[in-house]
Amino acid sequence: MAGDNENSSTETTNDHIDLAQYRKLVKQFIDMRRYSTALFWAEKVAVLSGNEPRDVYYQSQCMFLLGEFHRAAHTIRHYNLEKSSLPCFNLLLESLFAAKEFSDAAFIIQNIDVETMSTSMIHPTHDCHMESNSVFGGEETNRNELLASIYLMKGKIYEALDNRGQAMDFYVQALHKSIYCFEALEALVQHEMLMAWEEFELMHHLPLAQQSSDSDAKFILKLYESRLKKYYELISARNAEEISPIVNPDVLKYIKEFTVRVQQTCSTDSQLPKAATVKVTPTPSQFMSPAQKVLEDLKAPTFSLQTSLSRASSMIDTTQRSLFDASNRRASREQDVDTLMPLNDCLIRVQRSTDLMAAEAEKCFYDCDYKQCLKILNILLKIDPFHNNALTIQIACLVETGDFNKLFYVAHKLVDRYPDKAISWYGVGCYYDMIGKSDPARRYLSKATSLDRLYGPAWLAYGHSFANENEHEQAMAAYFKATQLMRGCHLPLLYIGVECGLTKNLELAEKFFLQAMTIAPMDVYVLHELGVIKYEYEYYDGAATIFQCTVDIIKQRAKANNEEISARWEPLFVNLGHSLRRIQKYEEALTNFQYALLLKPQTATTYTAIGFVHSLLGNLDEAIEYFHKSLALNRDCIVTSTILKNCIEDLMDDEMTINEICSIALRDVTESITASSRQMLNADKLNGAKTNLRFEEEDETSNDNANDNDNDNEEDNDNDNDNDNDNDNNDNDNTNSNSDSNMVVEMSLDT
Repeated sequence: MAGDNENSSTETTNDHIDLAQYRKLVKQFIDMRRYSTALFWAEKVAVLSGNEPRDVYYQSQCMFLLGEFHRAAHTIRHYNLEKSSLPCFNLLLESLFAAKEFSDAAFIIQNIDVETMSTSMIHPTHDCHMESNSVFGGEETNRNELLASIYLMKGKIYEALDNRGQAMDFYVQALHKSIYCFEALEALVQHEMLMAWEEFELMHHLPLAQQSSDSDAKFILKLYESRLKKYYELISARNAEEISPIVNPDVLKYIKEFTVRVQQTCSTDSQLPKAATVKVTPTPSQFMSPAQKVLEDLKAPTFSLQTSLSRASSMIDTTQRSLFDASNRRASREQDVDTLMPLNDCLIRVQRSTDLMAAEAEKCFYDCDYKQCLKILNILLKIDPFHNNALTIQIACLVETGDFNKLFYVAHKLVDRYPDKAISWYGVGCYYDMIGKSDPARRYLSKATSLDRLYGPAWLAYGHSFANENEHEQAMAAYFKATQLMRGCHLPLLYIGVECGLTKNLELAEKFFLQAMTIAPMDVYVLHELGVIKYEYEYYDGAATIFQCTVDIIKQRAKANNEEISARWEPLFVNLGHSLRRIQKYEEALTNFQYALLLKPQTATTYTAIGFVHSLLGNLDEAIEYFHKSLALNRDCIVTSTILKNCIEDLMDDEMTINEICSIALRDVTESITASSRQMLNADKLNGAKTNLRFEEEDETSNDNANDNDNDNEEDNDNDNDNDNDNDNNDNDNTNSNSDSNMVVEMSLDT
């Protein structure tokens, strides 16, 4: 027995457990998404290895993949690995973010210097447990990707805490740490954090030359460019003049003149005598309205792109390179020749990417080419039916085209499959808002904002649901929230300006429109609304210029898209016509009114406008004709009835008109008299024919007697007929004279 125990102990001593094999097994189970099995073996490997950082990391990662976020964070913090391991620090931030522990995550960010920790990875001390390159990529080529991920999580955490300025700074640094960190760019662009020219500057300051080859830089720029705003052309085609807020010099001139006029009006009002009052210096919060506060916040932004770019550039040194460094790529090309593709082929093939197709559809949407937009989206959604960006564009496009049946189908499908996503309830809310049911629309849109409070389109649609019922204060409150979330988008500013204009706060509305134009210089909706404000200020020449500029842009886009101008632009042509009428360009006004009538026929207001211009030109007959057409469509229009009455009165005051009416009336009376006399002659002939009828069956005797009596009676009747004829002639003369006198009396009354 003693010998057997010695042999068994010797065999046990000689047996070994290969931890590397179990570590590979954990990775395989993670790749196969068997997270529970992977966690079981990862925990055993961590115990056997004495809780080495790499094993604790995989154990915590399995917990994170199982949705046990607090457990994963506690495991990392229990061994204090967040202070010595970059991967563990990154996983800790991601776990706290998923668990919505934003304050704890921010506290850790403030107390741990990531740059110092990353430096210790390159020059580790003897007491530090260095991670294996095969697990973490501790070498320099992988360090920047890991740092980019950490800065990305920092940005997400601060954005969740509503510190958007700090969040934008971290996103810019993440993109500079690794130009391949697409999520950082997506956060900046999708959440509308940057202005259009700031995106332009960011693209030009990316360290593409340091982290990629020339061909890779062109390929990356092509992909990233598709994610930017569609207010400008491609980056390669831009210059300094195109970046300026206003491209059209005429529009810029009238905007400046309009601003000076508003300032003069304000100064004139301030010079009026006022009653003596006690001077009290108010604080900004006491006299500043919410709209004015938004404008002040826009003037003093909390984020400076130049500062972030300078800080990010200072952190890049010659030792920091990405995994896809140019030298590494050149070395890999010698080994993997089969994987190389020509750049031109790549640029052509990548056009079939769903992301680039969605970007093209978005550009068509901003150009109001909804038909082409839907065509691209139909192809895209066959490939990927639940592409998030494509679905957002599709919902907006269906709202613009009024296809509520298709929108109902899309929203119903999204709610069935993704009830926890904001876009699903956004689609439902848009549907109910389209069919005129504001209460359920607000309820579902509010649910969308609660699921994702950073989802800007839901806030805009929420504001529209109030604006449709003229609830201006509630609508502006929703638009103010959208302005905070969508710093780089002009739409919230545009809608706030519209609401200010509807409440007759024209000066504030003009300021919001000008602020929107600094973001989207040639947006047709902003230009149109600015022209409306100019018209309200009775600055008709400037209004006509801006309206004409807008019309030129629309016609150019329609010609480029090879399609007709949409009927949605009918108000633009009507407004242009009214502006031209005000500056006495009547012929041009008529042309625009006629074009508006082509876009939307049978419009009573357009008929009234055309009739009014004809009346100003002196064409009273044509004016009355168009007024009658207008009243046929809207008989209760007081304006049209009043102008029609005035035109008829003016027409009757004309002597030539009176003479013409009298001559026509006399001709009609003469024709009626001639017709009546002909009828009388025909009646006499008929009566004479009847008296000549004879009956052959009567006796000859009775006929002779009757004839004798008839002869006697005929002599008497002849005398009577002569008298009757004389009386009839006298009666006819009296009748004709009476009818003529009555006609004259009636005409005099009409006159």
